[in-house]
Amino acid sequence: MTEPDRPAPRRQWPWWVPSVPVGLAVAALLGLMTWQVVARGPFVAWDWDVHVYVDARQPGGVTRSLLDSLASLGGQRLYTLPIIASVGLFVAYKKRRLRPLIAIGAGLATVFFVGYWIKFGLGRTPPASGQDVLHGVGQAFPSGHTANATLTWFLLVIVLFGAHGLKPDPVRFRRYCWLAAAGVFVTGGLMTTLDYHWLSDIPGGWALGLLALMVSVTVLRAPVVLPFRPLLERGRGWPSSSDQTRTAGSG
Repeated sequence: MTEPDRPAPRRQWPWWVPSVPVGLAVAALLGLMTWQVVARGPFVAWDWDVHVYVDARQPGGVTRSLLDSLASLGGQRLYTLPIIASVGLFVAYKKRRLRPLIAIGAGLATVFFVGYWIKFGLGRTPPASGQDVLHGVGQAFPSGHTANATLTWFLLVIVLFGAHGLKPDPVRFRRYCWLAAAGVFVTGGLMTTLDYHWLSDIPGGWALGLLALMVSVTVLRAPVVLPFRPLLERGRGWPSSSDQTRTAGSG
């Protein structure tokens, strides 16, 4: 009697796929963008024309205040940091694990250190200065607001509904990823249309934020190293030293 055909097992990719390859590719792209800003390449060719266009059409009054508030809520660290930290604490408490907080901290550190390393290294002046020069009084490239928005809103979806999140749900994950993408796009667009950033600063912020996001995802997916198991997997069923002692004594 022949055995029924069994479906071939699904191929198991290494834990670091796809976050590490994507992170390296994004880091290379961010480096290319930075070089284009320095070399005044095609990447920055539209910056001045867009600035001239939006500068002559700036909104005023209540409209300006509302748009400023929306841009700040979307990407200013004063607002995004409490949100991502609060959600991270909640998820860590519910899962009895510190890994979500460590992943969030790793992403925030990437945005801070890599972002300011590029910002201070270039010293690009913002559009409000009326000139686009490097090594001046400015930190325009890459856009920190856009980077914060990219990291914050996508990471919220991942820690809540991703495969390693609080309540894994592929349907909600996809749905809220689209919502996060819309928020990131609006934040970047406002930073340009309100003339706070050059056009090329925005994709630079997207790249920086995505790089930080891949760092966070890598931390979430990384296997637990034995010395750090009690710290990262607390409450996940690993016996404590006292439990092991009682078990040994009862034998």
